[in-house]
Amino acid sequence: MNNETSGFTLRNRHDREMQPVLTAVQAHGRLDALLFELTLRQVYRNTGKRVLEVVYTFPLPMQATLVGFASELNGLRQEGHVVARPAAERSYEDALTEGDAPVLLEALGNGLYTANIGNLKPADEIVLEVRFAQLLTFEQGRLRLAIPTTIAPRFGNAVQSGLQPQQVPEADLLSDYPMTLSITIGATFSGAQIGCPTHPISFRPQPGGSLQIELSSQARLDRDVVITVTPEATQRSVVIETTDPADAAAPIVRLAALQVDAAEPRAAIDLRILVDCSGSMAGDSIASAQTAVREVLAALTPQDRVSFSRFGSQVVHELAPTEATAKTLRHQRKGIDRMQADLGGTEMENALAAIFNLTGSPRTGGADVLLLTDGEIWDAAPMIKAARKSAHRIFAIGVGTSPAESVLRNLAEATGGACEFATPGEALEAAARRMLHRMRQPAWRNVRIEWGSRPAWEIAPPTALFSGDTVTAFAGFTAGSADARVRLLADDTDGNPCELARCNTTSQVQSEVLPRVAAAERIRRADRNTETNEMVSLAVRYQIMCEHTACILVHQRADADKATDAAELYKVSSMLAAGWGGTAKIEVSALMMREPSIERAYSTLSCAYQALPSSFIDSGLSESQEGKLVSDIRSPGRIPDEATLDVIARWVVEILNRGSSLTLLGRVSDLDVEMKRNNLHQEVKQAIAQVEHAGLSSDESWVVLAWWINTRRSGLKDKTIEQTLKPVMDTINPDLLAQTLRIFRKWLGSFPVDSWEPGLWRRVRRVLAG
Repeated sequence: MNNETSGFTLRNRHDREMQPVLTAVQAHGRLDALLFELTLRQVYRNTGKRVLEVVYTFPLPMQATLVGFASELNGLRQEGHVVARPAAERSYEDALTEGDAPVLLEALGNGLYTANIGNLKPADEIVLEVRFAQLLTFEQGRLRLAIPTTIAPRFGNAVQSGLQPQQVPEADLLSDYPMTLSITIGATFSGAQIGCPTHPISFRPQPGGSLQIELSSQARLDRDVVITVTPEATQRSVVIETTDPADAAAPIVRLAALQVDAAEPRAAIDLRILVDCSGSMAGDSIASAQTAVREVLAALTPQDRVSFSRFGSQVVHELAPTEATAKTLRHQRKGIDRMQADLGGTEMENALAAIFNLTGSPRTGGADVLLLTDGEIWDAAPMIKAARKSAHRIFAIGVGTSPAESVLRNLAEATGGACEFATPGEALEAAARRMLHRMRQPAWRNVRIEWGSRPAWEIAPPTALFSGDTVTAFAGFTAGSADARVRLLADDTDGNPCELARCNTTSQVQSEVLPRVAAAERIRRADRNTETNEMVSLAVRYQIMCEHTACILVHQRADADKATDAAELYKVSSMLAAGWGGTAKIEVSALMMREPSIERAYSTLSCAYQALPSSFIDSGLSESQEGKLVSDIRSPGRIPDEATLDVIARWVVEILNRGSSLTLLGRVSDLDVEMKRNNLHQEVKQAIAQVEHAGLSSDESWVVLAWWINTRRSGLKDKTIEQTLKPVMDTINPDLLAQTLRIFRKWLGSFPVDSWEPGLWRRVRRVLAG
């Protein structure tokens, strides 16, 4: 595959009776301290006339540990068990042949799983229940929980990267999977600021100080669900100890979560900026990348060195390595403003090689690479291997609604860098500032933990340490051997040992999950020379999914109920990630008319595509179907355009007026967070970013925008809006206010206040009318 246009197609399945087999997904979870647990229930129903073998590849968080698997066939529950993969596959095939209903769950690696459901008979309903646990860490003072729901199309060949053909995910524009999700936030985060930049949520206080949050009823499997938790107080280092009944030799497991002390920043950095400009980055992703790069350039000093490159199928070096003088940066900003996602496929390996080979040697060692990308590639192993051999650290920021977490996290960890993600609705420029903060910190060597006594086994901490981030590590001890004191040590550039964190107390907890999370981490970190039998033994003992194991269960049918017909393979498609490939072309074969889904397809198109080929209409539909389709798309009420300026002003006032209802555990939700959940035109986002760069806070920027919309010459002239905004306006520095109003006039002055027809839909309507 040499482009990013064939990751999905619209298909006509010819069987008009066949409805989506995956009908709904329900999830509920709990976050306590650093441990997150989630139960995911996938509902499948065979409404056709043939026996099916259903295959569905879906994502879980990269560092998730499976702690439970079960299924309910027509209401009868069966628990699954983890066994060696060959044995699981034999059990599945035998049950399939016998006419029973087997279910096989396989871990494909890097957060991808495939569920295989055999002999799903007509009218059968089966619910798969997957329970997983994940250890979270604080990143620059906050927790960010991301629950993936879909797999965006990726560049490259999935089969060559190790997947079997039936396991390769395919996106379908007409797929529509509703999702419900509730998460309980434990009392340990009482008073924390909690946000969800991806979905509207509601809050429901629970007894004991915990809080339940729920997604709105409009949620779909088309983007990551992101929850952010920012505690009021700075987190301290902790050590948690629990017992492990599965290990008689080392029955004590300890988890150290250590906060690295601040260190003297480096005087200068050598920075290589690399931005993904492939087709999948079009739309919100490339616009966010522009904002982030502007923020990075503004934070550099003349002592720093910088280069700037773009990549897709080729690499374009916009700025060779040079001193970050004011003149250089001012000139480079013009190129950033013109940056587009117009460079083809995601040839990330070649792009990184080009960055590593740039002339203009860094002052000391390798440079720091800031990579902005969605990471959507299949075979990342050769790229990561080459990056590990280079002397460069890679700091990756994943963008988009469904970025490839495993690719970017593995790349950053292999090179001693760091990784963050910023979905639309999150400030990418804030992520860029955090990355610069990490880059300016010293690079530590020989990182190690002193546990106080010798462990029976231990998982070494990460080699890259940054103040503001949590460092976690596990160790196992014999009974009575663990000492309370734990220290994080490293050597500076001169080889001098330094203590970076310390914890002198240990908290005792009873947890069935932590020993299994520790075992899963031991398997992930296992040396390649470790015997397979040893890993299988460990995985089966702790019921851990890995490359050598799988989870199997069999619903045994009565003789009269056994499936007698050969099962037909049914591959469950994925929803297309919202906003993916804003300028990509669609290969359209035929449009399947399913009334409940067709409007959803329009909504997806509005996010994802800048134009449609004329063959969209020439799809083999009847004349009446064609006419209805064109009529619906031409109908203004059916196309979700971005918010008009007058609506934005009234949103701001509405949020401010209901401020008391936004109070959560004594805190008021951020106006900026509330506004960015809405459907905003890109010009508005860019104008807000420019105003924030001038010196206003995010909240003040929206207030001033609403004031400008109301008071400008063609404005609303609404006295209620004026009265609501005036108390905030009176607190803003007059000179800064004047500068801010000039920015809004420059960016938004040409837009009518009550009419906003985006160019995207003008082009779509023109094509469809053609």
